[in-house]
Amino acid sequence: MHRLFKATMIVTIFSVLTRGLGFILRIILSRVLGAEMLGHYQVAMSIFGVLMTLVASGLPLVASRTVAYKKSIGDKKGAHATITACLIVTLAISIVISVMLYCFPQILSVIFKQDTTTGIVLYLLPALIVSSVYVTLRSALWGEKHFFAMSFTEFFEQIVRIIICFIIFIPAILPAITMGEKAALSLSLASVASCILVVIIYLKLKDGFASPKNAFKPLLKSSFPITTVRTVSSLVTSLIAIIIPLRLTLYGYTSSEAMAQFGMIMGMAFPLIMIPGTLISSLAVAIVPEISGNTNNIDDLTTVRDFAGLKRHVNMAISVSVVLTMIFVPSFIVLGSPICEILFGSWEAGVYVSRAAIIMLPMGISQITGSLLNSMGLEIKSLINYAVSAVALFVCIYFLPKYIGTNALIIGMGLMTSISAVLNIRMLAKRNLFDFGFVKMLLQTVVYASVCAVVGFMLYRILDLFLPMFFTTVIIGILCVGTMLVLYYVFNTSGVRGFVVLKKIKK
Repeated sequence: MHRLFKATMIVTIFSVLTRGLGFILRIILSRVLGAEMLGHYQVAMSIFGVLMTLVASGLPLVASRTVAYKKSIGDKKGAHATITACLIVTLAISIVISVMLYCFPQILSVIFKQDTTTGIVLYLLPALIVSSVYVTLRSALWGEKHFFAMSFTEFFEQIVRIIICFIIFIPAILPAITMGEKAALSLSLASVASCILVVIIYLKLKDGFASPKNAFKPLLKSSFPITTVRTVSSLVTSLIAIIIPLRLTLYGYTSSEAMAQFGMIMGMAFPLIMIPGTLISSLAVAIVPEISGNTNNIDDLTTVRDFAGLKRHVNMAISVSVVLTMIFVPSFIVLGSPICEILFGSWEAGVYVSRAAIIMLPMGISQITGSLLNSMGLEIKSLINYAVSAVALFVCIYFLPKYIGTNALIIGMGLMTSISAVLNIRMLAKRNLFDFGFVKMLLQTVVYASVCAVVGFMLYRILDLFLPMFFTTVIIGILCVGTMLVLYYVFNTSGVRGFVVLKKIKK
């Protein structure tokens, strides 16, 4: 458990720094591009996300899981063969897709009806090719638990991209291309730099390659369900990017207004809502090798090595995810608009943040339980759960824009992640991996967050009469987060008090 804590801390620290830089980049993009161009950029990134999912989703995840399992049983050659096979397949897929889109860009124009968005996607394609190498070698570092090296490469990429953005956003630099295309080009150039770094690290650690002859079939068989799940997820995002603006224009918005609304909710509001997901991702990154090392498939009992430890890790991951997520909820409910006004210059985007704050809880549970299921060889069942839950999202974003505009996306995401979370937990419970004491802890955190939100809202109204918005926002934010932490400690939510005492004893 100490090793897991150390790994989680390493990944979390780098993840927070990386996402912090990413958030700074998001602020830069929102201010440089503006709401409408940001909308085009978000639509292009949703398509790029689908392509990246095909290349860099299921295959690297299975590769890391296989490396973790094979290293645990001493099969170093088999681990290297898996990485080699993964590298060949991902490179082949990325090159074929990129060449096809470069040769036939009209495919994208038919989808978008916008040359602006098509141009942005084309400038993203070099990132697709180099990322096939980057994610494969990074998955090897993940499976071998080189968490520092793995995390540093992401951090490095964000630094390089911000530097590149400051250079190419100068009007005199590359004046022939749009700001959206410059943003896409910055990602491609940063991806090249991070790819070179991860190759150097991989070789320096004396990891190598081996004949992939017998590794292709098991790799493709295991990765197909995960790739399908994540491709469906990315397609959902892409369809959202296409459907929402179209439905808004059908009910009175101009094309520019619809794209601006989409840019605000997806480019400004949802990045804030997904901040807890950064911490949950760090936990998932650290815990997946631990779980994969204990079992290759939970339904095949011959591969299960430590069921009690497996159950303990599962419930710890779910509980920590809830605790982390709920720390942010009161602050975002109360301070959504002032935060977005300060960061993006958009009060309206903050209204979306306040309304969507409540869905952070099911989003966090769905995220961690999905990662747990995939790490235990339950990819196909996880896919079915996701497909069922996605139906609710599409119903909402198709029918509700007529009545509530872009808020339909918030309702749809809330329903989808709630259904997904319930179905995933049900699967864990059927395998005796879920502790129902979690329900009590969940209700406690909801009560704490509700109290903090009410008190925070009243205090904000009072302080806003005397202090500038920035200082009021900072003070109330600290009070909301601090109060949640104090309540966690006082009522020993999820064993927080015992954890603090243990750390003191170790010191």
